[in-house]
Amino acid sequence: MTNNLMTRRLIQLGALFLIGDGVMGLLKPRWHSLLWHFGPQIARAATEELAEHPNTARAIYLAEAAIGAALASCQTPEVE
Repeated sequence: MTNNLMTRRLIQLGALFLIGDGVMGLLKPRWHSLLWHFGPQIARAATEELAEHPNTARAIYLAEAAIGAALASCQTPEVE
């Protein structure tokens, strides 16, 4: 029971992160992409591309938020 509850909480935390990050990216895609411009070269290259193409970035951030919302809704039990 405790392990299952911990797993559900971690999934909810992941969903919360995906939704929040996606919404922030939708609001200010260039700024948000450059905020994460660090780490290995491949990660920096990806953030640069997103910053240069804000409409593509918005589409990716929208998909990220939708995945987070779907993940959260799958974890929510139906209440009758």
